Amino acid sequence: MREKDLSKISRIIRVLLKYPEGVWIRRISRESKLPVSTVHFYIDNILGDLIENIGARDRKGKFFGLRIVKLKPKVRESVEKKGLKIVFNYLKMYNKV
Repeated sequence: MREKDLSKISRIIRVLLKYPEGVWIRRISRESKLPVSTVHFYIDNILGDLIENIGARDRKGKFFGLRIVKLKPKVRESVEKKGLKIVFNYLKMYNKV
C-alpha cells in the first residue's frame, strides 16, 4: 500500500473547501498539483467517510463519466471552525493514516 501523506490530504481538503457545491476530481488534481490517480486514491481509500460523491455508477457501483465530490456538511463545518487538525485526528483514530 502507498504511504499516506498528510500534506497530500491537506492539499485535497483545501481545494474541496473552496467548492462547497462540489468539484471534479480533475480540478482537484490541477489545483492541488497532485496526479489524478493520487487524488482518486485518497478520495476512495482515505477520505471516503468525509466526502460525498455525486455521479453515475455502473452495476458494480463504480463511478463512470462525470463525478463530483464535496466535503460532507458536518465535516466542512468542523474544518472551518477547528482547522485541518480535526480531520487528521479522525483519520488517525480510524487508522487511515
